Amino acid sequence: MDLSLQLVQKQILSQRMQQSVEILQMNTIMLTEYIHELAQENPLLECQEAPAEEPVKEDKLLRKLEWLEEADEQNRSLYRVEQEDEEERGESFGKQERESLREYLLFQINILKVEDRVKRVLRFLAQSTEESGYLEKGALEAAEKKYHLKGNDSKEILGILQSFDPPGVGARDLQDCLLIQLRQKNASAIAIAMVETYLLDLARNRRNYVAKQLRVSPEEIKAAFEEIKSCEPKPGCGFLSEEPVEYILPDVFVNKTEGELVVTVNGGATPRLFVNQSYVKLLREGAAEETRSYISNKLRQAEWAVQCISKRENTLLETAKCIVQWQEAFFMAPDGLLKPLRLADVAERIQMHESTVSRAVKDKYLQCDRGIFPLHSFFSKALYAEGEGTVSADSIQQKLRLMIDGENKKKPYSDRELTEKLREEGIQISRRTVAKYREGMGIAGAPGRKRFE
Repeated sequence: MDLSLQLVQKQILSQRMQQSVEILQMNTIMLTEYIHELAQENPLLECQEAPAEEPVKEDKLLRKLEWLEEADEQNRSLYRVEQEDEEERGESFGKQERESLREYLLFQINILKVEDRVKRVLRFLAQSTEESGYLEKGALEAAEKKYHLKGNDSKEILGILQSFDPPGVGARDLQDCLLIQLRQKNASAIAIAMVETYLLDLARNRRNYVAKQLRVSPEEIKAAFEEIKSCEPKPGCGFLSEEPVEYILPDVFVNKTEGELVVTVNGGATPRLFVNQSYVKLLREGAAEETRSYISNKLRQAEWAVQCISKRENTLLETAKCIVQWQEAFFMAPDGLLKPLRLADVAERIQMHESTVSRAVKDKYLQCDRGIFPLHSFFSKALYAEGEGTVSADSIQQKLRLMIDGENKKKPYSDRELTEKLREEGIQISRRTVAKYREGMGIAGAPGRKRFE
């Protein structure tokens, strides 16, 4: 057995550096939660919430209050009744907004006059209904096994659920959902036949083929197609989601002031973290050795946390300024396009590592006059264009959208024709890339855009 010594260099991040990296990656919401956790864990740290905005003076309310002081008891009573009515209307509206699809289905089941055994199965199916309105996969089979149902009994109970409001609820797939709604509307036999047999062809906009197969005129196909379009593919879309709402809080603001772009970090949304000086004073005055050791350790942790948060804000600001300066055309004009930009370009300008820039933009959002955008969306791949050097993917998508908007809808451009048109403008691009950009913009292919009017 041979023994040998080897020297190997390994880069290992210390715990303090790991903390610095984690704080840099946090967005405003995550950083706020993290600051509160730090303040609870370290007694030397205290956080001060951002000052609340001054309340807006309501002149109208003040005038109404002055009027009430001078009014008689009758006017006061009338005003009180009016206020109570408004509150009741607001509460009832709020209750309607808070109702989910499952709650609405359970309400209909409770007032239904059927056997308790059937209600139990219906409640199980209602709880197994997705937010879209479709029945979860395997839910009916699970109900059959749990309640010892036969095949016909389960189908009858499912039919009761599918008769509920909203139309189409309890469907097992899109075809089932459309057929339920069409039958409830007493739709034409052609529309029902189209969904039963030729749904895939309809998705590909092959109306002429469907007309030949059903031996009907194009006008009848058009009328039946309008009936199908009136159906809701997701019956539960109008109800409140049971999933928690995720709010976006901008991390960076970009404002135009006197023709210039001003970039600021949303520091007011996060509480300010600072070291409690009373503990530092206790350390200086001289305490027991064990107390001094504890305070010294916590003080180092506190100072490093404050330093990391400050460094995060500076890094985010420098990165955002560089992005805004590079993409100035996008922010200055309502129809401004993005220029090609890489992480390496920003890293070189602000003299930081590319990985640092990547962490700085991770899960961060920028708010400007044009809306709220993820910071990473301002990085765009460069493609070659004759005469222009390079163009970004964003500008190519804009050109594609303009071409498609101006095409003859009775004979829309194919991906090959769109590729040729872009090449005529000097943009070297493949048909596959054009198809990827088109699908990314949510635009159907040529058959799906074709109109028959």
